[in-house]
Amino acid sequence: MKWLAILLTLIFVIAKIMGFIAWSWWLVFAPLIALIVFYIGVLAVVGLCMLI
Repeated sequence: MKWLAILLTLIFVIAKIMGFIAWSWWLVFAPLIALIVFYIGVLAVVGLCMLI
């Protein structure tokens, strides 16, 4: 999953720079942001489980 998010972000950045897409930069970096949010969520669940 990590490599897919990185690959999609790289493809979107190149497409944005070359002018193929006119998306906002937030949408371009959305796969990477989603990956970071996922990892933070996993760490939060693990942290809560350790407290219990």
